[in-house]
Amino acid sequence: MEELTVQKLVELLKSPDPFVRRDAWLAAGPLGAAALRPLADLAAEGELEISRAANRGMWQIVRYVGAPGREELRRPVVETLGEMLGDTRLPLQLRRDIVWMLSEIIKDEEIDQASALPLLLDADLGEDVRMALQRVAGPNAIGVLKAGFAQAQGEHKTAIACSLRKCGVAIDEPPCPKLVPRKTTTVKPVGRNA
Repeated sequence: MEELTVQKLVELLKSPDPFVRRDAWLAAGPLGAAALRPLADLAAEGELEISRAANRGMWQIVRYVGAPGREELRRPVVETLGEMLGDTRLPLQLRRDIVWMLSEIIKDEEIDQASALPLLLDADLGEDVRMALQRVAGPNAIGVLKAGFAQAQGEHKTAIACSLRKCGVAIDEPPCPKLVPRKTTTVKPVGRNA
């Protein structure tokens, strides 16, 4: 088999044969950051199965560079995904996938608080960004969550408070929705003197 290039990968992913597409996205990992933008464009504009194959190729790259000992490959992928996250021309679902891709490989010190805060407060991406920051849970991620908590409103503020609690930050208000009784009861606890 000839050496796989980005151009060849895109060509193979456009194949009508599902087995050719599968073999192509499975081999995408070593191509790294250079393949992400073409794959994202294909995922955004291609026919359904071709879009899925391109998305899987992106995930394959993320998992490949996230393996131990591949730091020099991981950093450019994180940078490229971060740039693509701000591209509003990409479909919303693909941008959500990019958030989760980043959550798999980004390190806390690579989180730019100034660019992460607007994403956290974004009506469409905010919930995914909140969960990704909760997953990272380092000082920068917690800083973004705290800044978002100060600016958020309503249910989103409550959700950010839950994430902060999960990261070990004490937040009194608003209370966790899981702990607020939904209806009153007359049942008394067994074995306790009230």
